[in-house]
Amino acid sequence: MCALNRFFSLALIVLGLFAKSRSVADSTPTLTWITGSSCKLEQIIGDVDWEAQAQGSNRPVASLTETRFQILGSGEGYSFEDRGKLIFLFGDTISGIDSLRYDGADPLAWSTNTDGDAPLVLNFFTNNPSSNSQFIPIFVQPPGLQMTADDVPNSGIRLSDSIFLICTSGSDPHLPDPGVNNFSDVVTFDETTLPITSAGSFTTNRVISMLSSNLDPKSPFQGHFTICSLHEFGTNVLVYGAGEYRDSDVFLSMVPAATFATGEGTRYFAGLKNGLPIWSTEQSNCVPVVDDNPTNGPAWPTNTGTVGNMSVVYCPNLNMWLMTYDGGRSANLADHNTGVYFTYASQPWGPWAKPQLIFNKLRDHGSGVFIHDPGLPYDDGLDGPIIGVGYDPTNTAGGDFAPLMIERFTKVTNATLFIYYAMSTWNPYTVVKMRSAFTIAPCIDPDSLAYDGTRGFMFSWTAPTNEIFSVDYSTELPTTNWLNFTNIITSTNGTFRFTDHGLRSGGLGGNKFYRVRTAQ
Repeated sequence: MCALNRFFSLALIVLGLFAKSRSVADSTPTLTWITGSSCKLEQIIGDVDWEAQAQGSNRPVASLTETRFQILGSGEGYSFEDRGKLIFLFGDTISGIDSLRYDGADPLAWSTNTDGDAPLVLNFFTNNPSSNSQFIPIFVQPPGLQMTADDVPNSGIRLSDSIFLICTSGSDPHLPDPGVNNFSDVVTFDETTLPITSAGSFTTNRVISMLSSNLDPKSPFQGHFTICSLHEFGTNVLVYGAGEYRDSDVFLSMVPAATFATGEGTRYFAGLKNGLPIWSTEQSNCVPVVDDNPTNGPAWPTNTGTVGNMSVVYCPNLNMWLMTYDGGRSANLADHNTGVYFTYASQPWGPWAKPQLIFNKLRDHGSGVFIHDPGLPYDDGLDGPIIGVGYDPTNTAGGDFAPLMIERFTKVTNATLFIYYAMSTWNPYTVVKMRSAFTIAPCIDPDSLAYDGTRGFMFSWTAPTNEIFSVDYSTELPTTNWLNFTNIITSTNGTFRFTDHGLRSGGLGGNKFYRVRTAQ
């Protein structure tokens, strides 16, 4: 299934060519999206699955968020680890009760689920029970920050004894572009002080980034990190960022974990040189780590990125970094460029692989199935609930956004990677849990090619630790007469090593060709 379909001529004359590329060689496995594998597993907000209801069923949502927490609809769903719990950050929220006007407030939830294929059970942080014995959620409302419609907690991380959130604020619905003056702040969330309250459990720390038409070009804030994704990396925190909503590529900064609250020591990714990152202390020197450029148009900075939200996780089984984001937006939806993109890298700064479109609502059977499509010749039954003033749910098309991976659910089975992500659908206004799958093709490391007159010819490759491989050889290509070395090759760290001593392959003289294949 995942046999390496490339053949390598390993005559000694070519070894020098591989030696010259040691500083930039990359043996990252190739991840290829499996066509048609992206699917909705379940709806995670509300009481009744809207897709099922449209089909005449009353299949309940596992968390019953309306009955238990007065949450009918919400958006986003960024998640991060918190000492055994999985914390979720949701965006603008609506209640099914007219007397409860949440006005786009943003709740937090937690879960102990460990299996991405099992129903996800969310428990929202709440205050005291209300008079009707239902719990009202706690909302993210840091002191001094406006957290109304379109102002949301977009990412979070647990560091040592503190939980930090990144909150986007400054939206103005009265402007033609409501987010033109957005900025992002680092906020501390204290879940240990009881009772948890919206005002008493949050502390506002510092500005990360801001957008403004009047911003001084020399401002330390600039506008590359108003929307973020966070991940620990040794003693640092990686901050992946996008600027103006749906009008950006993906950038990277790195902050010492010990000074994350103050930002002291922040460095910004300014490009690669010989495969190594260049760092700057000025945010204005940022360059993207990932371009949102699905049609291969002009390169950055003249391209027009359309990234909305992104998430970055680490997969230890592959020793790789994985990223999802919503982008590729085009005025012509029939182009099938808009949707969820996926990319990967062996180092957090890249180089990142060319992004792959892994979900498009038209191509991948979302529109009219669990995302409302008012253009259909029939009623798909998915019109509402919806958020916002002035929207007619019957005539408002739904859309996918904020594909935010759930890191603990990521898994590798044989030669397949599975990722799980929360994705919002706008109409109906809810969040669904998605799954996508990728084939994993091992990659031989060119730096590992070596010949030793005593030990023989050697090379290695990277692949998931649960894989088992064998190596074949031939003295000519093309051939149908591959000969097998018979020994099984395993690894505990993802690096698989092979040596041809010549004893079982007719000696080491002349040309010889090898192929690697799975032995399972």
